[in-house]
Amino acid sequence: MGDTKKQFRISDELFSIIIFFVLFAIVFFVFSSISKDFLSTRNIINILKHVSITAIAALGLTFVISVGHSDISFYMTACFSAMFMAWLISKGLSPIICIIAGLLGGAFWGTISGLAVGKFKLPDIISTIAIGSIAFGAAYLFSDGAFIYKNFLSSGIGLLNEAKVIGIPLPVIIMLVLYICAYILMEKSKYGRYFYATGSNKISAFFSGIKVNKVIVIAFITCGILAAISTMITTAAQGNGNVKSGLNLLMPCFSAVYIGSSVFKKPSVIGTFFGAVFISMMLNGFTLINVPYYYGDLVISVVLVVAILFSKIQISSGVKYKKRKSNKIDNKKAVA
Repeated sequence: MGDTKKQFRISDELFSIIIFFVLFAIVFFVFSSISKDFLSTRNIINILKHVSITAIAALGLTFVISVGHSDISFYMTACFSAMFMAWLISKGLSPIICIIAGLLGGAFWGTISGLAVGKFKLPDIISTIAIGSIAFGAAYLFSDGAFIYKNFLSSGIGLLNEAKVIGIPLPVIIMLVLYICAYILMEKSKYGRYFYATGSNKISAFFSGIKVNKVIVIAFITCGILAAISTMITTAAQGNGNVKSGLNLLMPCFSAVYIGSSVFKKPSVIGTFFGAVFISMMLNGFTLINVPYYYGDLVISVVLVVAILFSKIQISSGVKYKKRKSNKIDNKKAVA
């Protein structure tokens, strides 16, 4: 009888995955039928590049969500990193140095958010909004809000977006490397279990010997760095420094993470990747069929709400299932 119920739980998990890929196939078929350009080589490359930008930033957010918190600052701190990089490029510094500086900027703001939430126990949403607003305001100081064009064409920073390795765009290579490393860390190492344990129950994680505050800070730092990478790639693609270059990351990234959570039952690297692919494919399809951008934002917002609701329902049902299973085990022990 126990084996039957266990099989039912496994089939229930597989069912949500099957439903997702069926929906994915339907959306893919609809857009490929409506627009002839959807399956063109050029458009597929565009989708891959767009996926890489969303997926990299969403991967960082996955770390924060996995420890049971939210980060509303990452897309604003990413704007700071991009403008810092652009400002240094305008001063004639090497692109490599400029990229490293941008990454350090993301790490800095991630550390501030992590300490505020992890060490000082401030509310994550309110504190990260405030910290993100400070970072975004500071980004204006590099050029008084104006675009930065100086040295962009001659510096070679455009290669961050345009370069290819064996025919594959560099942003896609960066995305794949980051996801492979994150998967090994989160799913195949004990350190990944620290993140999930912290998000599941901080008190239990603490008494298990996990340095909870340190794990939370690392999650926020990771989020800040990956968001910086994403926005610096966008800046390289645009060919100029724009203060608002990362402001469109918020909804797609949260949608990608929660779509993955609703399908795979928890915040996960694989789930976020497929969520990002799904979101990017939808946005690209809307663009090809000339749907106004605000309709795309509307659909993505609805998808996010549905994904959150579905995720919460699954989590609550999973908790109830574990409680029923635990009670049955206790009853058996009592009878014995």
